[in-house]
Amino acid sequence: MYTIRVNFDSALANKDAAVLAESLGDIALSSSVFRKDKKDYNDWVVEWLVKDKPEKAVILARLSLQAAAYDIKDNSEPKNITIEQTPDINWLEKTYREFAPFSIGPFFIYGSHYKKEPPKSQIGMQIDATTAFGSGEHETTKGCLQAMLDLKSKGVCPWNILDMGTGSGILAIAAWKLWKSPILAVDNDDESIIVTKRHAKMNGVSLSKSGVWPVCGDGFSTPEVDKQKPYELIIMNILAAPVIEMAPDAARVLDENGYCILSGMLNSQADLVASSYEGLGLEPVKRYDLGEWTTLVLHNRNR
Repeated sequence: MYTIRVNFDSALANKDAAVLAESLGDIALSSSVFRKDKKDYNDWVVEWLVKDKPEKAVILARLSLQAAAYDIKDNSEPKNITIEQTPDINWLEKTYREFAPFSIGPFFIYGSHYKKEPPKSQIGMQIDATTAFGSGEHETTKGCLQAMLDLKSKGVCPWNILDMGTGSGILAIAAWKLWKSPILAVDNDDESIIVTKRHAKMNGVSLSKSGVWPVCGDGFSTPEVDKQKPYELIIMNILAAPVIEMAPDAARVLDENGYCILSGMLNSQADLVASSYEGLGLEPVKRYDLGEWTTLVLHNRNR
């Protein structure tokens, strides 16, 4: 067994890091993408576990082809590549330990390797760490989950929900488990839609317009978004720039008494994001700061 480790510049986009990790997907036994020391401003680290030792030239060629295929031009050059023989340990058990079950409020999130029954007092959600972002460990996901829980505790019951930039589908599935309302889950990445469908099936959620309906498309230009509007709840856990850019479209399809949960922004970006929605009639009602990341809840006051 060998571990391949590649470092990329910290400015590389989240989704681009995940796409580059797929360049060895056909030979890797496992892969992982993370920030060095788990600090959001540090360089990216992409690791693969492979059976046979590859040549560095082959890895570089695969990364280059992957970047070209997905038009990744910025910060896609590897800073360094290391190939080390992996000690003779139970690598699968090690990987599973790194994604141990954890709780966020009443949610109990666990991978498919967890063989016990989820606690009866909690809401079980089976989510595997995958190439599509969102296993629940990141502060932005935790913030969104907490925001949904708080809305429900206040008696908010959205009958139609949009999860824009669904990633792994974790927030769409959580919303369905809380409210049993139809959820349109949109992402512009085919892999995200595949993963979302798999996670929905794992959690017994219907892949239909009455359950979670995953659709690949270009944000709010996706035809299904207008067909299903208005939405009493819109969830967007992406990045600050696209969340700001999408503000007019989000306001356009939001119900007159609806809520938006926005995340993917650094603490320092939260005021700018909030102001872009306030000008459209959405009032900030709650802010969650977890580490360096912020989640915002806004309420439509255009009534």
